[in-house]
Amino acid sequence: MKTRIFATALICFFFHLAQPVSAATPASDPEVKVVVSAKRIWLVTDELSVKSLNVQVFDQKGVVVMEKTFSSKMTDWSLQIENLPKGCYTVKVGAQQATCFKR
Repeated sequence: MKTRIFATALICFFFHLAQPVSAATPASDPEVKVVVSAKRIWLVTDELSVKSLNVQVFDQKGVVVMEKTFSSKMTDWSLQIENLPKGCYTVKVGAQQATCFKR
């Protein structure tokens, strides 16, 4: 009887340890909020640890006009867009389409 109780407690303990490990696994692309101003595009994320996040800016024709890779080691998470010609652009963050803006 004591052996079964001990075995059950041991199994529960291992399940308890395994749960935070799977919850701590980062997603492929963190949730990123894109804020566009007249001179810059600001990227704001809740993720504390981002190894590599690729950001691309496309023009109306689908041509990449600006590209930058961000990481959690960087302090400036922005792109200067004041030198881009007037037109409509799309910001792609990782694999997701984030936002469109006019310049």
